[in-house]
Amino acid sequence: GKGCYGEGGPLSWHWSAVDRADRGTTFAGLCDAIAGLPTGQVWRHNQVGDLPGDNNKVNGVLLGKLARANRGRRGFTYTHKPVLDEQVGPVANNRKAIAAANREGFVVNLSANGLSHADKLAALNIGPVVTILPKGIEDNTTTPNGRRVVVCPAQKRDGVTCATCQLCSRGNRSVIVGFIPHGASKKHVAKMAEGNS
Repeated sequence: GKGCYGEGGPLSWHWSAVDRADRGTTFAGLCDAIAGLPTGQVWRHNQVGDLPGDNNKVNGVLLGKLARANRGRRGFTYTHKPVLDEQVGPVANNRKAIAAANREGFVVNLSANGLSHADKLAALNIGPVVTILPKGIEDNTTTPNGRRVVVCPAQKRDGVTCATCQLCSRGNRSVIVGFIPHGASKKHVAKMAEGNS
């Protein structure tokens, strides 16, 4: 309903099966699998969902376990958990947990709902930032505060995938990654980005 592409199609079927415990593993099983990946392996945590925790609160203990399992690997993910003072929720807890995971080498991208929102997240300096782009912006751009935004290369160039690009897995990058809204909810997502840009 609110632009999450996991709410429809094949991904939603998989998500439902995990919720029913028809597939998936325990958190400890997940950490074991991550620790068993080859050194230097790039991998993505969560195609849908968010960081471990309850509702808006990141569970720092579980995120720390995930980050430690990732040592020597190049795991990355995205979060919409509240981290700004203007948001409701355990902001200080979330900032601390996300910053710690990023320092440990597990890249947690802060997900913005538009260009001005991206500026606010980047100013926290606790992790790299990604953002959805407003309708009509499909090329590299800048935020209102002048930060460089690079449109997701996998959306712009044939033959480029997340596996070959790996930009979102780089925690020390100097740019914000911008995503052109796509999928069944792209109109809703683009409108959200316009209101936050």
